[in-house]
Amino acid sequence: MNLFSLYSILPVSVQNKLCTFRGYQLSRMRYGGNYDAFYQKLVVSDNARNVDVRSYKEAHIFRILDYAYHHCPYYRQSFNEAGVNPSDFRSLEDLQKFPVLTKEQVRLYWAGMISDEVERKELIPYHTSGSTGKALDFYWTHDSLAYYWATVWRGRRRCGIKKGDVHLNFTGKLVVPFSQSTPPYWRYNEALRQYMLNMQHITATKVPDIVRFINDIEIRFVVGYPSIIYSFCQLVEDLGLKMDTQPMFMFPSAEKLYEHQREQILRVFPAIRIMEHYGFSENAASASKCLCGNYHEDYELGHMELSDADFSGRDLTGKLLATGYRNLGMPFIRYDVGDTVTFSSEKCSCGLCGQRIVDIEGRNEDFILTPEGTRIMRLDYLFKDTRSIKECQVVQKHLGEITIVIVRRENYTIATERRIIEAVHTMVSPFMKVDFEYVDAIPRTRAGKFKAVVSLL
Repeated sequence: MNLFSLYSILPVSVQNKLCTFRGYQLSRMRYGGNYDAFYQKLVVSDNARNVDVRSYKEAHIFRILDYAYHHCPYYRQSFNEAGVNPSDFRSLEDLQKFPVLTKEQVRLYWAGMISDEVERKELIPYHTSGSTGKALDFYWTHDSLAYYWATVWRGRRRCGIKKGDVHLNFTGKLVVPFSQSTPPYWRYNEALRQYMLNMQHITATKVPDIVRFINDIEIRFVVGYPSIIYSFCQLVEDLGLKMDTQPMFMFPSAEKLYEHQREQILRVFPAIRIMEHYGFSENAASASKCLCGNYHEDYELGHMELSDADFSGRDLTGKLLATGYRNLGMPFIRYDVGDTVTFSSEKCSCGLCGQRIVDIEGRNEDFILTPEGTRIMRLDYLFKDTRSIKECQVVQKHLGEITIVIVRRENYTIATERRIIEAVHTMVSPFMKVDFEYVDAIPRTRAGKFKAVVSLL
């Protein structure tokens, strides 16, 4: 019996305590150490209106270039091969002299990106399959993790939201087991003051109970994957239900929120204000929205630049390259994130100094439909523990069945298949039939984009 199977048979009250215990662990990681000092400095920065952002960036970029060159073998070799060194950087324009870091280079050379100066106990391992289904291994430091969360809460502070406010989290993590066939379809994490709803229980038969529960509690804000919140709101509307509880704000995360999703959410929560925060696991840059509804680069965390950029009126659109200053354990310099970003030359009336961003275009994915009627768009978590897969795509041609198209690495075995099937039955649906198809390469769209999920229903 694995740990989740044991968790599944425990009483709900014990499951809540275990969720709270995990919450205390996360709280210590996110908000320990220098978090308070970072947060206070960011608040002061947020209130400043005459910051020389360019000089700030140039000073921090030079420091990270110099640091990476002297302490990270990969960057020393990469810079030398490109014929540059940190002394060649004198202005933001000079950053273009330095090589771009791709996701494939991170996969191949991640060990050489680790600093020889940071103690191993200070490194926090992170593994993600990413939106393309390709696995990445990298490290944060305790300071870089705390700085990221200080940036997140600095953005929420603009809305009058503070750490400790009760909120609702729509999550992909299976906090409520599949075996739960009667309410409660939610769990409570007291440490983070959050109620948790996982996507596997967002179904037509269960949503009425979930709506009644939400209407009976007081929550200040909502967080979670936009695709899950969107699916919930679709069912609320389809079933003719009414949300009496209207949280003040919604902070979608991990995915781009598309306009049709926004419109659906606002029909169910008409009083809510949606405030996106843009970030990615490698944590080399981020952007937060102001009360005017515009993104602003969190320039204190990292530098955003555009490659292959095109002008359109007063806007500039290109591929995002990110250079982070805060992760000394494993720096990301000129990292090709894989997203397209549009900068605006116009200032925002809010007065924030960070670069105004008009749009951040992520990847638009289809969803799969489970036998229970659940729509699931995000499936990357199925492959987080599989390093033998170079690339994969989930395709649904028939209801109740999915085909996982895989580009295999040399260490791929039948055991990998079994782990994926177990993950599908645990995290998606115990009744989903899973087939596999092996290819040398997965086709891209006409626009050259990779789609992790394809529905042919």
